[in-house]
Amino acid sequence: RLIEIMNNYGLKGTFNLNSGIMTHAKCWRFCDVKDVYHINFTDYPDLYKGHEVACHSYTHPDLTKLDRKTVYNEIKTDKLLLDLMYNQNTEGFAYPFGTYNEEVGSVLVECGFKYARTINPTYDFELPDKPLVWNPTCHFKDEQTEELAQKFIELEDIEAVFYVWGHSYELVTEEDWQRFEKLCKSLAFKSDISYSTNIEIINSINNKNA
Repeated sequence: RLIEIMNNYGLKGTFNLNSGIMTHAKCWRFCDVKDVYHINFTDYPDLYKGHEVACHSYTHPDLTKLDRKTVYNEIKTDKLLLDLMYNQNTEGFAYPFGTYNEEVGSVLVECGFKYARTINPTYDFELPDKPLVWNPTCHFKDEQTEELAQKFIELEDIEAVFYVWGHSYELVTEEDWQRFEKLCKSLAFKSDISYSTNIEIINSINNKNA
């Protein structure tokens, strides 16, 4: 449903996947309000067409609590499987639980990743100057999200990124879904906005700096 809404408004997203738990057999309870099921890859192999698929580790552990060999296994295995599943070279990452340290970053470099997203909001629109510690603008359920979206729309003659992150399972009620769709609609089809995935933004920055 989230992807359908984004597609309807011409928006692009980056979806960070744990290849080790892409099965409907995996289920957990979210905030004691609903059961969250992972999807079967085999049911929806083309679900993310037009968007970016990026890594999120194999099984979603806190990587900062693991030894280096296990960190490497979590990151490299996820990349290898996503490369195979989606016939691509996966170059993006999001830290499970938003936790990271220097060693995790060094493994990402070793595995050939170009960027990694945190969950630390900046509440601004700055381009990422440290791609392996890419802090988003805000979460889509943040109280300031709509206000920030309007500020972003009103920007003129400036390179800026409005980076919203979140999980689709956090949209629990119809009110949540309506608020999300309203946000998408407010940003849609603007002639001075480029709708991009994470890797498209990073590649654009790298090309300009080359």
